[in-house]
Amino acid sequence: MEYEIRDGRRIEVETLKNRLVPKRRRADPHIGCPVEWLKRVLPLVNTKEQLAVAIWLHRRRVVCHNEPFTVPNKALREDLGLSRQVKYATLQHLEEAGAIALIRDGKHTLQVRLLG
Repeated sequence: MEYEIRDGRRIEVETLKNRLVPKRRRADPHIGCPVEWLKRVLPLVNTKEQLAVAIWLHRRRVVCHNEPFTVPNKALREDLGLSRQVKYATLQHLEEAGAIALIRDGKHTLQVRLLG
């Protein structure tokens, strides 16, 4: 214990360095998407850009609060600095691998549904 003098009296004080502060524990580490989604797409992607798009897709689904959801080029460019060519190549690759379904309707924007 440490002591301090106040008003001419010696008093006992507890300092933070003397006190054990329990570490905050999380149930799961935060990685930007559920671990299950990462486990699903990690073996399917070939580049870091594809992995970034895959994680961004999950985030986009959560932000949009529904499925299917849109994946605008501008949002991906602003969020991650990735081009539409990277986006379309990754979407095609993930669709062929069975991780996502693309919904193409000539009248509307391309939409995505996460599978699995």
